Amino acid sequence: MRGTLVALFVFSAVLFGATFQIETELEYDFKQVFDSIKFRLIVPLMGTEFIASGGFRKDNIVTPPYGDFLRGHYWYWDEGYFKYRGQNIEVDVGVKKNTVGPGEFYNLFLSEKDFSYPTVRVTWFYLSRKISVETLWAVLRTFSTEDKPAKGLVYRRLLLLPLEGLEIGYQESVLFLNRYFDPYYYFVPIPIPGIQEFWHLSAPWGVRPAQLDDNSMVGAYAVLHGGSWRTYAELLIDDINMNRFLSPESYQNPDKIAFLIGFSGRNDPVRLTIEVAGATAYTFERTRADTPYEYVFFEGTNYPIEKNMIGYKYGENNIACMIDFEYRFGNWTFGLGWESVIFGTRTPHLPWHGQSMPNGTKWLIGEISSLNTLKAKISYRTQGAYAFNLEDVFFAGTLGVRNSQPFVGFSFSLSINM
Repeated sequence: MRGTLVALFVFSAVLFGATFQIETELEYDFKQVFDSIKFRLIVPLMGTEFIASGGFRKDNIVTPPYGDFLRGHYWYWDEGYFKYRGQNIEVDVGVKKNTVGPGEFYNLFLSEKDFSYPTVRVTWFYLSRKISVETLWAVLRTFSTEDKPAKGLVYRRLLLLPLEGLEIGYQESVLFLNRYFDPYYYFVPIPIPGIQEFWHLSAPWGVRPAQLDDNSMVGAYAVLHGGSWRTYAELLIDDINMNRFLSPESYQNPDKIAFLIGFSGRNDPVRLTIEVAGATAYTFERTRADTPYEYVFFEGTNYPIEKNMIGYKYGENNIACMIDFEYRFGNWTFGLGWESVIFGTRTPHLPWHGQSMPNGTKWLIGEISSLNTLKAKISYRTQGAYAFNLEDVFFAGTLGVRNSQPFVGFSFSLSINM
């Protein structure tokens, strides 16, 4: 069977043509070198595309057992999935990364990281795409080990285009333990918190709340756009304090909320993007020490939060701002970017930062730190038919400073039509 599939891919690549891509990146902060090389193959196959990628990386975080042989590098499988795009349906099936939401730099529910995972992502379109429904099932851990349970995730989105230039989206997700698939979350067409309450907790086959290790979140976003600009806002609610309305004199549980506000516009040759995002304390965090449903890929690890979060990259208890400026002249682009992040204590695995549940919403608490990055980038891209079927060639150089620590970088990519 494996040989048949390989032969089918090779035959499709030869008969219909395929695209081979190489991407390289290098950064040096005058202390350590970070570099990677990735290879990607895009093969048309019976009305779909098969996309596969992988390569080698040195990030000074992951230390593989064969690190000495590869001089600190490790081999990784990036993506391998089928993609179909039709008039009324879009489908992605395989191992891939996912990002959702209106943001260009910050995404609250799902954001693209170095980690890929098994995915079934289906989007249905109705009324000339004025209404769309998306469901995404992700397998984060396919089986249980002695100390780490199986883990899955379902994300759903309802998108409406009520007026020209206006998009409104409702979003929800749920991370669940001790199983990697839950048909109720995926198929039942009511909001996920209702499924969690009625189907799992109140139905005849329901379980006690202490046995249901699920973490659901809801949110919404709006995008207003014109011909060359767009402005957008997004909100994620992990938990919200209803006592402020129902019982103002009683205990006030903390709001756990993440938000995003952004603007992006182009007036050739200039493009400007500004985004502000943040999250209150305890957002995405587990609430009991024995329930590891924090919103991360790998619980119980020292893997950096910025790479480990499933959604918003900086996790809880922070505010971040990104300003990105581009100026294009011919095939050249000059870019200038500034990002500032202020964050307090962040402990996804430690409920309430190791203390008891506080009264009232908290934000920017604990040990306060900041990260400021300023970088300039100049790049050159050329597209068209060249020798050896080169279709796209790109290279860029970067110079920047991160909290008074300078760094330099270089990136290069090319595409070849086979």
